[in-house]
Amino acid sequence: MTPPASGLPSATLPAEARAALALRADPATGRFAGASSIAALLFLLDRAREGDDEAARLALAALRLTPGLPCAAAAAEAAAHVEAVEVKRDDGLEKTARAAVDAALAAFDWNADRGEDHDRERSAIQSPRDREADPPDERRRIHFGAAEDARGGLGGTPLAPPSSMEGTDAHGLMIAALARASLAFDAPGYREAAARAGERALEDRVDARWGNLLHLGGEAPRPAGLADYALLVRGLLELLPATGEKGWLHEAVRLQGEQEERLWDVGEGGYFESPEGAGRPARKSGSDGSFLSGNGISALNLIDLSRLTGERSYRDRAEGVLRAFAPQIAQEPLAHLTLLRAAQRFARTSSAG
Repeated sequence: MTPPASGLPSATLPAEARAALALRADPATGRFAGASSIAALLFLLDRAREGDDEAARLALAALRLTPGLPCAAAAAEAAAHVEAVEVKRDDGLEKTARAAVDAALAAFDWNADRGEDHDRERSAIQSPRDREADPPDERRRIHFGAAEDARGGLGGTPLAPPSSMEGTDAHGLMIAALARASLAFDAPGYREAAARAGERALEDRVDARWGNLLHLGGEAPRPAGLADYALLVRGLLELLPATGEKGWLHEAVRLQGEQEERLWDVGEGGYFESPEGAGRPARKSGSDGSFLSGNGISALNLIDLSRLTGERSYRDRAEGVLRAFAPQIAQEPLAHLTLLRAAQRFARTSSAG
């Protein structure tokens, strides 16, 4: 199939992709042949929210709770389970989703306190932008003092500060999963864990000399790549509704601007995977691979930023991403499900506007 004259992915592609996923689903493993499992689940759940019952059936049948996953995979599995609860309220689904979130917290070696005492302590803390006036050591004490204090965590539960061993991309995805879980389950502990992780990312995952975002993942720090920017911005955007603190939006806007400066392909559109001079050849991809497309997540972020800020330029940039990858999406839709999810959301919001 060739892209339509508009240069955007065809409006029929999402339904065609859902039909193709139905044929490629493996009931025994919950996987989809030829597609990233997490990208497929999130694509199907997005369609389910719009009333696609077949997409809901496929997604719910494919959900699994897998023990012992590494950080990124555990965060992705938790995110999918939480979105499933948003689609269908069910006691069994909610129990499994909570288990998936808690398993991801264990994989990251973070602790979430669900006590009300912790929520009352945090309620007096300002937004990230408001806290800029506080000395760095004081900000650290506010959010992580409980973990460093001999008394243990607020409310009596030890609260480990987030580990730097997981990549910045996985860190951002976990923030997003926790923030959404806090709303889905009305669980203040998840919200607080997400907020602490967001603060830690903004303070510790930044180059002390240049101020730009870093990729940290159990190796020598390097300049952040596309997945790092896209998924951390995603996490910050999810913190906005979870906490009601507009400072998270300010930080998301700032990081999105940094991503534009460092990764945007001025000639052809879309984002490069890593910044120029990062020691690797310039590469640009829209496919999900085994995980989630950085360009696809970025397009979703841009659509949300346009809605939240009222700035049309973000929507125009999202359209530029979709146009840049439209031929590849048309040729291999199952390899580009995150971009396809962005395309159907772009179309929905165009109709709504």
